Amino acid sequence: MKLLGILDLFIAICFWIFGIFGLLPSGFMLILGLFLLVKGVIFVTGLSFASILDIISAIIIIASTGYHLPIIFPIIVGIYLLQKGIFSLMS
Repeated sequence: MKLLGILDLFIAICFWIFGIFGLLPSGFMLILGLFLLVKGVIFVTGLSFASILDIISAIIIIASTGYHLPIIFPIIVGIYLLQKGIFSLMS
């Protein structure tokens, strides 16, 4: 679980850097979005609400690689993934 928490933190920070500053390549963000999507799909079988939010976050990250989204999307997704990652590391 700690590794998944670290992955959430890493994706959140990278998405902020990509979405707000545009400093990371979109291909890299696409790969991170796909990792998050796979993680969400694997754990959605337990009908976990957090997994559904992971899938939605992954779709937003993947969509941001092809479309310019408003700045609120990286902020909200980043905050969600940061808090989820911190709680995973604390448990």
